[in-house]
Amino acid sequence: MSAEVDNLVRRLLTRREEFFDKSNVLNSDGRRLLSKIIRTVLSEYPELRKLASKTRKNPTLENVTKLVEEITRVRELKKSHT
Repeated sequence: MSAEVDNLVRRLLTRREEFFDKSNVLNSDGRRLLSKIIRTVLSEYPELRKLASKTRKNPTLENVTKLVEEITRVRELKKSHT
């Protein structure tokens, strides 16, 4: 994952009051940021397409966190195989 994606993810998760509503669902600015993250990640890890699609459809804090954890896991796996 690029440094840009790392920064975008950090921004999304640390500024929750800016990107999530009181029900912990992404607002329009958060959805825009999530789309940018997903676009970048899928170019490198297309196997995450299904989870990314699920997260786009239901962009709760829980689903966003699951996606970020899976991105990290896949990245570490690929790193260890090279």
